[in-house]
Amino acid sequence: MAYQQERRYRPFDAQAAASSLVRAADALDNNYEEAANRIIELVAYSSWQDRRVMVSTAQGMGRDVVKEVRRKTKGDFQKGLMALLLPAPVRDADWIRDAITGIMKKKNVAREILCTRTPTQLRAISESYSLKYGKDMIADVLGTFGGKERKLYERLLTVDRLEGNYVDRDHARSIAQSLYAAGPAKWGTDEGPYMDLMATEGTETVRAVFREYETLYGQSLFTVMDKEFRGGLEKDLLTLGKFVVEPAKAFADMIHKGCKGLGTDEEQLIRAIIARKDIDLREIKDVYEAQHGSLIDTVRSETSGDFRNLLLAVIDSVAY
Repeated sequence: MAYQQERRYRPFDAQAAASSLVRAADALDNNYEEAANRIIELVAYSSWQDRRVMVSTAQGMGRDVVKEVRRKTKGDFQKGLMALLLPAPVRDADWIRDAITGIMKKKNVAREILCTRTPTQLRAISESYSLKYGKDMIADVLGTFGGKERKLYERLLTVDRLEGNYVDRDHARSIAQSLYAAGPAKWGTDEGPYMDLMATEGTETVRAVFREYETLYGQSLFTVMDKEFRGGLEKDLLTLGKFVVEPAKAFADMIHKGCKGLGTDEEQLIRAIIARKDIDLREIKDVYEAQHGSLIDTVRSETSGDFRNLLLAVIDSVAY
C-alpha cells in the first residue's frame, strides 16, 4: 500500500518544473512575492510523485531546493511548503520528533499522527525517524507515554495490523459482543478487548465492528468509549476509532476546531489540509462543506498572506 495516492493533477515536465522551481527559489531574494506565488503554483498543483521528481531533478542540477526554500521563507508558510516538499514519511517523522522532545511536549500532536497513519505508513515514518535522528522512534514514543497509553502504543507500533478489504461479519459481530461484555455489561471496564480491536484489527474490520455494535445494542461505540474511558487512553481510543471509521469527517472536524474560537491553529490546518492533499482532501472538503459551509471561505477568513494563498491553492488543486 502506497503512503499516498497516485494522482496526477496536470501534465508534468520534470526538467521544466525543476528549472522553474530553481528560478523561483533564486527570485525569493529580490522578488519575493512573485517567487512565492510561483512556488505555490508549482507545489500545490503537482502530485506527490511529481514533487519528488521535481526535487530530485533539481538536485541533479546541483541545487537543494528544499534547503533553499526553507532558508528563504518563514513561519507557517515555510511549514506548509515543507509539508509538501519533504517526503511524507520524513515530514511525519519530523512532526513526531518535535511533539515528543523538548520541554513542552505536544502529546496531542503525537497522538493524532500515530493514530491516523496505517501500519505501512508507521513503518515508513519509523525508518525515516531512525535515518534522520539516529534514534528508535518506538522507544522514544514509548518513553513519552505511560501506563495504559504506553501499552496501547507499544501494540500499535509493533503488532502488524491486518490490511485489506476482506471482512468476516461473524468475526466482527463476535468482537462487538466481547466489547459489550468488557464494558457496559460489567462493573468496571476491561480495556483489553478495546485495545485489541484498535491495535490489531484492519480498517474494514474495525468499521464492521462499529456497525455491528450499533445494530446489536442500539448505541454508538463512540458513545460507549467516551463513557467507559477517561484521560489519555480515552483520547487515544476515540482518535483511533474516529480516524479509522470516518476519516474524512475526523479531519473535517479538525479543520473546524482549528478555526473556531479565538485564534487559528495554523499547524493543525497544515496537518488536516496540506498533509492530506494526496490522500483524501477532496473527501474531507466535501464533508466539511456539508457541515460548515465553504472551506475556501473559512480559510480565506481565518488565515492571511502567503500561508493563506498556499492553503487556497492546495484546496483548489483537488476541486477538479
